[in-house]
This record gives sequence, structure tokens and C-alpha cells, in this order.
Amino acid sequence: LYFAVFYRRTARVNRAPLRENLWLEIGWAIPPFLLSMIMFYWGASLFFHMNRAPAGADEIFVVGKQWMWKIQHPSGKQEINELHVPLGRPVKLRMISEDVIHSFFLPHLRLKQDALPGREIEAWFEATKPGVYEIPCAELCGFGHSGMVGYLTVHSAEDYEKWVKRTWPSSYGASAKPSAISGQQEKEDMPKADS
Repeated sequence: LYFAVFYRRTARVNRAPLRENLWLEIGWAIPPFLLSMIMFYWGASLFFHMNRAPAGADEIFVVGKQWMWKIQHPSGKQEINELHVPLGRPVKLRMISEDVIHSFFLPHLRLKQDALPGREIEAWFEATKPGVYEIPCAELCGFGHSGMVGYLTVHSAEDYEKWVKRTWPSSYGASAKPSAISGQQEKEDMPKADS
């Protein structure tokens, strides 16, 4: 409103162009540029840190399928709707889906990653508190979506080694002890995670 009144057509003001001031131009261009570069570098370094698993992380394969999570450890041990990990060790997940988009969600660890058909995607986390945590599918994936829930069990280092050494077949065949049954006693023994 000030400019509309002060520079109205009939106003007697100097309308000649102002002379250029190089230092003024530099002063309002360079500091914002430097600030934006600092924020870009900071954001990019955080992004790469969040998305690159540390060297030596345990690698676990996860396959989403209507309506379950199939998980395989490097030792060959396989699980359905359960994931057992050691406390304080980084875990890298290599995920894919067999059918539709699923979303592997660990709300207590602030991890949510989509599993896509035909594309392997990596994510990683490091559990800092022992307990049993839910792994819901956070992507509407069909009729049985609400029942697609798994459980993450975080063991101490000693308990994890005991779990790894258990001797039951690593295949999904009829001779294999179902993961839900083998993990039942562990769930009862583990402290519950705070909500």
C-alpha cells in the first residue's frame, strides 16, 4: 500500500534507476548460498548415514508375502513372522515382496521400509533394548492385511548365541519345528518392551 501511494502516477518522485552496488548484491546473495550449502551437506550426510548399514552388520533376508513375513538368517535358519536379533549389533535387512507392496514397520525402532515386488531394498537398525516388539505391515496389502503381524525379539548376546545354536531344521518343510512354537517360550522369558 505504501508503494502504491508513494509511487502513484502523479507523485513527484525520482524514478531514475539506482546505481548498481556490487557489495550489496554480494552481501544478499553469498550468505544465503553458503547457508543453503551447509544445510545441504548436513542433510546429505545424515541421509547417507541413515541409509547405509555399518560395515559388518548382520545381513538378514526378508520376503513379504500375502500375508506373512518370511525371514532367513545368514546361518540358514528361517522364520515366519518372527525376527530374532542380538542387542546392540547393527542388522541389515534385504527386503523384497513376492506379490504386492508391503511395509516392514518397527515403530519402537523408528524404522519403516516398503518391500516392493521385483526390487530388493535395504534398510538397517540397531536394537538398544531387549524385549519383544511388533512388526505390523504398514501398507494396505489386501484382505488379510490386518493379520500380517510379526514379532521382533531382541536378545542379549548370550541368549542370541543360544538361539542360533538350537538344532531344528532350517527348511519350511513338515519336519521343521514351527517358528511360532519354538519362539513361544522365549517370548514368555523376555521382558516386554515399553509402549
